[in-house]
Amino acid sequence: MRSERAERSAYQGLVEEARICAHCGSCKAGCPTYAQIGWESASPRARVVLADRLVREGGREGFSEEQVRRALECTLCGNCRVACPAGIDTRRFLLELREEIRGADKDPEPFRQLASGLAARGNVSAFENATRADWLDEVDDSGVVVGEPAEVGYFVGCVASFYPIVSDIPESFARLFGRMGRTVAILGAEELCCGFPLIVAGREAEAERLIRHNLKRVEALGVKTLVTGCPSCFHTWVHDYPKVAGGRLPFEVVTATQYLLRAVREGALDVASGEELDEVVTFHDPCDLGRNSGLYDEPRELLRSLPGVTLVEMAHHRENALCCGGGGDLQALEPELTKAVADRRIREAAETGASIVATACQQCVTVLREAARRNKVRVEVLDVIQLVLRVFE
Repeated sequence: MRSERAERSAYQGLVEEARICAHCGSCKAGCPTYAQIGWESASPRARVVLADRLVREGGREGFSEEQVRRALECTLCGNCRVACPAGIDTRRFLLELREEIRGADKDPEPFRQLASGLAARGNVSAFENATRADWLDEVDDSGVVVGEPAEVGYFVGCVASFYPIVSDIPESFARLFGRMGRTVAILGAEELCCGFPLIVAGREAEAERLIRHNLKRVEALGVKTLVTGCPSCFHTWVHDYPKVAGGRLPFEVVTATQYLLRAVREGALDVASGEELDEVVTFHDPCDLGRNSGLYDEPRELLRSLPGVTLVEMAHHRENALCCGGGGDLQALEPELTKAVADRRIREAAETGASIVATACQQCVTVLREAARRNKVRVEVLDVIQLVLRVFE
């Protein structure tokens, strides 16, 4: 289940990329964790130097505990890839570095606990997977069916399924399907984690069990379109699942914003007839939706279609957007660092004067809502799905 680097080892990939790097430091400017830590050892360039040193000095057994910590203080946001003048795919490079850390049996305890929990429960929470669809109990006017065939499937994701702070996101999506008179199928307790947290923990091989399970269950529903509300799930379905499925999926995979924008264009969602919201909105680009999947326009077009919404941009947006801090399993490893990164982003959002920060990622909503509360910033953090539903309420 490897990418274009295909049959090469991760170690060989590190060798090649380390030799390309000119150590110019362009990658440092947009790095969210380097901005908080401030030490050169926490920069993307330093991670390349670390890999190069391992290559020159005998390989993976040379990892020290401090080097591992610095190597993993990264959200895998992809900002350094955008900045790299040599065109190095730094995100792939950093994933390969994580594979080497895991291969040396030196991955940190939080990553091991994460993997253990996923093996035991099939999700990233402390809850049993049997409760995965409990959020649906709060929805009366839903278009959702559980485990029944449908042309459209909804892969809910772990965060939206289990974290109460964002359970209103899948609830809102279910209500929108009800409003459209459309049926959408979910797997319920048969949905397992997409595998993304294992992949970014350097455990790509272990993620394959989850991928095969989800593929089999979704195919059994006979869906033609699978919708994901989580950009990390989307990225994994689009980039990693086809490797297991023989190169191509038997259905299309789209994000919730793409699906809703189609519905607006087709007239299935007549947002123009809805309530004038009279809100100034700024959009936070999730890293796995924007930089890592190339989707910038759809959520913005959807927001602009909503009556009474004025869209303003933050100083850093689109490919230069600042990370919220919630990616790359960083929150499991160093929660305080995640908070610091999120604080910076919510303060930048507040500078726009917007009343609402909209995004298209449950994890981003989670960390940014907490950051707004922590920083006493008077701004509401919503998923675009919720803002679309608000037009009709």
